[in-house]
Amino acid sequence: MKYGITLLGNRISPRCTYADSILFVSQRGNEINAKKGMPVNNLNFNELCEVLVQNRVDILVCGGITGDSKEFLRTRNLAIIDNVTGTADNIIQAIKSGKLRQDYGFTEIDPKSDIISLNNQGYADDSIHSNTPENSENEKDESIDCLKCNDRVCLDGKVCEKSIGDIGNQLAPTKELLHMLDAATDIACEKERTLCRLSELIYFCLEMQYKRLGVAYCVDLEEPTEILVRLLRRFFTVYPVCCQVGGFTKTNPLQSESQKDKKFNNKDTCCNPWGQAQILNRLGTDLNVMVGLCMGADCVFMQGSSAPATGLFIKDKSLANNPIGAIYSEYYLREAVQAHS
Repeated sequence: MKYGITLLGNRISPRCTYADSILFVSQRGNEINAKKGMPVNNLNFNELCEVLVQNRVDILVCGGITGDSKEFLRTRNLAIIDNVTGTADNIIQAIKSGKLRQDYGFTEIDPKSDIISLNNQGYADDSIHSNTPENSENEKDESIDCLKCNDRVCLDGKVCEKSIGDIGNQLAPTKELLHMLDAATDIACEKERTLCRLSELIYFCLEMQYKRLGVAYCVDLEEPTEILVRLLRRFFTVYPVCCQVGGFTKTNPLQSESQKDKKFNNKDTCCNPWGQAQILNRLGTDLNVMVGLCMGADCVFMQGSSAPATGLFIKDKSLANNPIGAIYSEYYLREAVQAHS
């Protein structure tokens, strides 16, 4: 049996055609008889098919692949194990143990399982570490300033121990968080950075196997939200919830005294990010996407959201919703300084 494994770096490529190498693995029983890597340069699908056929591959192992592509490969007598994530070593071990199958790397993870920790190599340990940082470690954390670091060993792929010591033994993420990091790494490994933020959102959700998305949006960005929701509904069930839903009015007894004296737009209704979060919690969303929520309102929403939340479009009234522009503008930087002087 011969496997063809599409890789980006040393990990399964998120798309079968977005790979910089193909690893060929031959198996007899539980023994791996041959391993050979072949460099490629983002082959299109037809080119990928020819490479697989020429190298007599029996099974393609990959991340994402379309249904039509799978059917075509089957006509060429190739089997497909798709929606796979992990490193090349992970996959080889799975082949040896007979555990490799569709959704490998995702289905192994139980979001409700106990907390696990990472060993020094970044792999999950079965044991639980409950290391509580000593006061000396807290003092180190307080003094950390990565911008003033001179050696930057982290940029050379080494562990920085100056401020936080052995991070491998201190981290204790859940398996669900490790799943997120795995999916995020698959996306971040794209050397060309060809995916825009919106594409990354879709790809991340597909890798995480999310089905239900919430979109918490500001009424000021209703038009782009409509376009966004139409696109997302090609892949997911989407629940858009406006910032004004259940919004407080001047006559609402829950509104603070200071707010009662303020004039709000939209018929004197103010935003209710907490209500947005509670509605999406009741709907049981897997991920909530924030679109244009005001500064502070986004913080309230994230505090109230049971599901993970991410920002997609950030509202900036002065800079056409491009807040990073202020960093590159002397005028806006001076304005920000004067506002606090």
